[in-house]
Amino acid sequence: MGKDDKEETGFGFKDKAKAEETLKLLEQHEMNYRRLTVRGLLGRAKRVLSMTKAEDKIKNIKEAMEVFENWLADLDKNKDKKTDKKEEKTESNREERKDEKNGDDKDSDSDEEMEEKPKERKELPADTVPGLGFKDKEAADGTLKELEGRDPDYQKLAVKGLIGRAKRVLTCTRDETKLSNIKEAITIFEKFLDDFDTLHLSKQNNPYLSLGIVRTALKSAGDSVTQQQRSFIAAYSSVNGEYKRLRTVQDTESGKTWDIVRNTALKDLKEKYAEAKLFNEKDEPTKEHLELLLWAYSPEAARVKKVVPETKEEKQDGGDRKRRASDRDSESPSKKKKE
Repeated sequence: MGKDDKEETGFGFKDKAKAEETLKLLEQHEMNYRRLTVRGLLGRAKRVLSMTKAEDKIKNIKEAMEVFENWLADLDKNKDKKTDKKEEKTESNREERKDEKNGDDKDSDSDEEMEEKPKERKELPADTVPGLGFKDKEAADGTLKELEGRDPDYQKLAVKGLIGRAKRVLTCTRDETKLSNIKEAITIFEKFLDDFDTLHLSKQNNPYLSLGIVRTALKSAGDSVTQQQRSFIAAYSSVNGEYKRLRTVQDTESGKTWDIVRNTALKDLKEKYAEAKLFNEKDEPTKEHLELLLWAYSPEAARVKKVVPETKEEKQDGGDRKRRASDRDSESPSKKKKE
């Protein structure tokens, strides 16, 4: 693996430790990406072996390959197990529901619960934009079109990642037409990155505030909240505050994903309230500031995190907690002073 690849991705196969570190880094990506990356690393490791004579290097690379091969083998086993369990579940769905209600057969149910947890996480939308590619000029143009309006930092990260992958593909491709097409795509991406830096587009990034702060702003804003803002907050809640997943969650009104809708709304609001006062004398967000907070953004995020409390999602058993919190709040400084 080249020096650029290591610096860009952190993935590698020089020894067992690097292979284990690579698998750890890959956990934040989708399973299909993880599988393809591991297979790609195995292929490159085999090519490096064929050109390496140092026995210690050969030993280390083989140990790294074993880590990757075991990971792929375990992946296939788990896939088969899940398929079998899915079929069993379809046949005995009603019986399992009875068992869960009655609390019977706890030992066997514990295995089922372990299988269910990953499934619940998988139900969340993906956090990477689909349809990005580098096979030719058209694919590169289509990629940049797909990235338009999204968070600038994500655009840069995605394009740099594609360039890195494209360059790795070039090293193992002999077809002259494919080589020419990929090089054209890389040229388009590199021009995009040059323009990105020249125009200082990173400054246009709108970092997200936590879902808890947005919920607090929603309560404070009262009737002034628009339907679009409520829909955004509902979408943000649906992905458990994991803002990256808004890249694949669509606004039914516009047909665009919520990351794009949010950036469009904030562009107008940031211009509108460029000179607006953000906090009142009580250190509370002003009405204008609340409009920005409802989109999970603030020009003074650090201060907001200090002075605006987070509101947790209310659950069925939240009544008692709410009352306890209310009791604690009622012990105001003035009350304690009287005591």
